[in-house]
Amino acid sequence: MLRTIVATASAAVLVTALAACGGGGQAATGTARADTLIIGTGATPQTLDPLLSSDVQTDLTSVAAYDTLLTYDDQDKLVPKLATAWEVAPDATALTLTLRPDAKFHDGATVTATDVVYTLDRVRRLNLGIATAIADFKSATAASATEVDITLSRANAGFLGALSRIYIVNSALVKANAGNDDGQSWLATHSAGSGAYQVAEYRPNQQVRFTRFDGYWGGAGERPATMVYRYITESATLRDELRQGNVDVAYNLVPTDQQQFKDAPGFTLTDVKGPLQLYAFFDTASGPTADVRVRKALRLAYDYQGHVGNILAGQGSVADGVLPNTMTCRPSIPASAQNIDEAKKLLAEAGAANLKLTMYYQSVIPEHNKAATLLQSNLRDIGVTLELKSVTYPEFVKAISDPKSAPDMGLIWDFPLYPDATSMLYRVYDSKFVGTGSNYGQYTNPAVDALLDKAVKATSTEQSCDYAKQVQTIVNDDAVSMNIANSKYVYAHKSTVTGFAYAPTHTLLDTTALHFQ
Repeated sequence: MLRTIVATASAAVLVTALAACGGGGQAATGTARADTLIIGTGATPQTLDPLLSSDVQTDLTSVAAYDTLLTYDDQDKLVPKLATAWEVAPDATALTLTLRPDAKFHDGATVTATDVVYTLDRVRRLNLGIATAIADFKSATAASATEVDITLSRANAGFLGALSRIYIVNSALVKANAGNDDGQSWLATHSAGSGAYQVAEYRPNQQVRFTRFDGYWGGAGERPATMVYRYITESATLRDELRQGNVDVAYNLVPTDQQQFKDAPGFTLTDVKGPLQLYAFFDTASGPTADVRVRKALRLAYDYQGHVGNILAGQGSVADGVLPNTMTCRPSIPASAQNIDEAKKLLAEAGAANLKLTMYYQSVIPEHNKAATLLQSNLRDIGVTLELKSVTYPEFVKAISDPKSAPDMGLIWDFPLYPDATSMLYRVYDSKFVGTGSNYGQYTNPAVDALLDKAVKATSTEQSCDYAKQVQTIVNDDAVSMNIANSKYVYAHKSTVTGFAYAPTHTLLDTTALHFQ
């Protein structure tokens, strides 16, 4: 017998929550800009394929062009999107979803259960990016045009939450352009979604232009007719473009550039809660960093206070655990701290002299670039030479997907794909994900695996949380990563733009909520 959980949010409520965006803003540069929202960001995607929406840059595009089955509201509660109701088996090994009948893809085709089944099967086949979120998915069938039956490979009480990160694709369109890679090449530069906006033009590394999808099931609301992401990686350039009226919203400005808009007429700085934490993960399986004493020494070398004070200009805090500090279900772990003398002592105990290590990082991200340079300097103080190699996020994932090519260290932002501690711990620290691109440290610990298995299967939230706290304590003691800092999300924008809000399933903004006043 299935336990029925019916979504309580009505379609009208969803229209308000999801379509509270605007389009009547005054253009700063003439009538050509009327009803066009331009967002400047350094979050440049390497692909538009929603399969890789585990990457912040890709997700920023996916949220505009695609829909998920469910989502979370600002109170971290599951609410409907393409699915209007769901039933979960008492043993948490199966579920049934009911789809809304009025959802359309951008080509006018109705979103059906067949599309949901195809999407889930494609994610499992390719086993990349967001696939780790639904690792327990076994199979799905279309019971009718609006009913989807899903079977799991084992009990997973949190699987519904994982569906909030799976963007549903138009199966007929992707199949028609599948090529020999299941549509990856085609979707890298095209979209096949049912979201509030449709991709009208994409110029890699330059911009993507969206047009409002007036056939959207949630209504057009007040969304601007056109939305543009301009990819601008230089903070000074982005600052000047905002000042001159060529963009309406700027994200990824360095703190000194942000402050130029503080109290400036016509501009606003808005902080938005976000779950982003900066880490440097160690290769725990091979090389010098396989020794926990070396890992602990490296952790003790970094100037965390300098990171927050200088790199973030005070707009953040030192990390105090394995999970970002915006999450619940965290044990008490002291904030990361520098101790050069203790670092040298640990290296001596490990017999690790004249170490030479390599770290991958994304130099196009200002915080990463400065952190890598600071770490390189700090490690030099304890006799360690750090070679820095700038890579893209897909290049980093590819490298750690093969333990033989994994670097000694990798500097990355990470975040929960949805607001659930167990799900984030599971994909990053369970040994089953070694070689998949999500277990960043090639980490294996049978005790952690056993606790995560219990946490995933637990039907009690309190019980799952208890197991998750135990995992975090062990992982921290094993020094799998250098937990660096939690930064604030600060958006500089024209005061005429509003709609900035916490979006639990998106590391950056849900840009479909932005509008002109």
